[in-house]
Amino acid sequence: MRRASIDHAATAAICALLLAASAARAQTAEQLERIRNWNPQVKEFQKPGEIQQAGEIQVPRGIQAVRLEVERCERRLEVGADALFAFDEWTLTPQAEETLVVLVPEIEKAGRHPVSIEGHTDGKGTDDYNKTLSEKRALTVKEWLVGHGAVAAQSPVVAYGESRPVVPNEKPDGSDDPAGRQRNRRVEVVIDTCG
Repeated sequence: MRRASIDHAATAAICALLLAASAARAQTAEQLERIRNWNPQVKEFQKPGEIQQAGEIQVPRGIQAVRLEVERCERRLEVGADALFAFDEWTLTPQAEETLVVLVPEIEKAGRHPVSIEGHTDGKGTDDYNKTLSEKRALTVKEWLVGHGAVAAQSPVVAYGESRPVVPNEKPDGSDDPAGRQRNRRVEVVIDTCG
């Protein structure tokens, strides 16, 4: 009798895990469908969990390249710059739209609020160079968002360069951390939800 109750509990736990995984997949599919409805010209997206070609560092694209942080008066959409730009460039790559279209429904979901676009770089290069690069990248993203009706033309751009890393650019032993630098190269769309 005791063995039967343990098997029943294990089966119930497994069923609960499978249902949770299924619900998570459905939410992602729903997000993809919203994006396709908004922009039917985009034919293909990287599927969540899809594995890219092997390389030193994987470059997330689409939904996987966007992180959402919500605070009391702020929604912050952090976009990995590597999904938008080639190394040391500020013009959008051909694949950039795959990621930028994800931002539009997220901005619309927040409602009509002031929006600013922030540019950030890693720690390589001089402060002045990184500030200029981060400004040009933020302006490029702003122009795309304005052109697609997602933000107002007067939305400000802020260039932080390397001054606000989200993770260290170096490992604890002082050696270079390419994955950390990749995370610091980003553009953030900041929605002031109290404004």
